[in-house]
Amino acid sequence: MKGNYYTIQIIPENSKEIKKYRVNTKWFFFLKIFLVVLVIAASFVIYNAGRIGRILVNYEKIRTANAQLVKQNANYEELFSRIDSLWVLEERIQNILGTFIENDSNKINSLIDKNRFAHTPSEKINVDYEGINGWKPMEEKIRLEHIPNVIPVVGIVSKKFSEENDHLGTDFSAQVGDPVFASGSGVVEFAGSKDELGNTVIINHENGYVTSYSHLRDIRTRKGRSVSKGEIIGTVGKTGNTSGPHLHYAITKDGKEMDPELFINY
Repeated sequence: MKGNYYTIQIIPENSKEIKKYRVNTKWFFFLKIFLVVLVIAASFVIYNAGRIGRILVNYEKIRTANAQLVKQNANYEELFSRIDSLWVLEERIQNILGTFIENDSNKINSLIDKNRFAHTPSEKINVDYEGINGWKPMEEKIRLEHIPNVIPVVGIVSKKFSEENDHLGTDFSAQVGDPVFASGSGVVEFAGSKDELGNTVIINHENGYVTSYSHLRDIRTRKGRSVSKGEIIGTVGKTGNTSGPHLHYAITKDGKEMDPELFINY
């Protein structure tokens, strides 16, 4: 049994009695294991305590940043809601007016320089639309219905009437598929393809006036049919010889070419 025990002596300072304790060596072995485990556990606790401490230090920053993100998100949602409202409004306006938005700034500036809003014709075809005190006899109403003074498409004037340049009509830039209207009541004299003018409708207003609508994508009337002022007779296209979608609109009076802008009641 030698070597299996340790003897521990305790000598009190004020006593002559010596206390002896015998400890089995196995307990020292277990004590060593316990101390090793304790050191490992303490190291683990200290490491995690440090990591938790760092997290706690950054918590306030994280909380502040999160609050800012929540606020920004709310602002973004409000902006997106406004943008959605603007898109809805734009869509409604486009549906009502049948117009379009041009994204090319150079083209916009070019069109604005030549558009109808910057142009005041030197003379107009003067017509008393209301009559005396707003009353008109039926014959006068019928006569006015046959005068081609309604704008044939919602768009921008991109090329004006010019006898010098042999451009005997007015071009309106518009979006493909936009409706084209009869500028006055009359009878369809022609409805079909017409060489460089592409799909064309010609209306005889039975008063010396004849109007033509060219480069149509499709025709929604036929030869011999009576049409009313403002009735849809086709849609804007780019058929025939053209570089882009537009309506070429022309008016003749007793066979003489006239400037359409003199008649349009803007």
